[in-house]
Amino acid sequence: MSDPSRSLPAGPVELHALLAERAIERALLRYARGIDRMDRDLAASAFHPDARITLGGTVAERDATLDMVFALVARRTMTMHYLTNILVELDPTDPDRARAETYGIALQRSTSEPPRGNIISGFRYVDLVTRRAGEWRVQERLTVSEWQRVDDLAGQWPIPEASLRGARDASDPISRPWPPGGPAAEAGPDPDSDPGRPHE
Repeated sequence: MSDPSRSLPAGPVELHALLAERAIERALLRYARGIDRMDRDLAASAFHPDARITLGGTVAERDATLDMVFALVARRTMTMHYLTNILVELDPTDPDRARAETYGIALQRSTSEPPRGNIISGFRYVDLVTRRAGEWRVQERLTVSEWQRVDDLAGQWPIPEASLRGARDASDPISRPWPPGGPAAEAGPDPDSDPGRPHE
């Protein structure tokens, strides 16, 4: 038998939690996209300006950390950050504070620094996230290293020349404007509405 409480509409507390969790997740994802697309402003928007970040053996404020990170990824030909398990815990004593633990995997490739420049690493972000002026951003970050391995050049399958490739600037496909009909227009006509299409 199903639990009837599951069909009840969310109350103010539950709605606040859902909205806060989603806003925090979006901040984390902005950082990942910002790094991979080399968009510093987007990456910075995940943090409050005075945020403190622990990365490797360094503890620094946001801008100094981004200086270091972007200098590193500029030496790579590609980076891709996967953010997977994201667990947000709201502070029961303060509606403007939360803790987020995020599991991640990062791929980095380089043509100038093999093999050390070609790595796959597992990590976690342990973040204190706060809301200021209605906006959730990271206030303090601990970057926790879990594992790392070399992505051997010999094992990398070449991307066919005809394939659409990612770019680390505004030429990337994500930067294309939506078509005049909105995002749905990109999908083209509904095949089920095509009278010439045979039906199964």
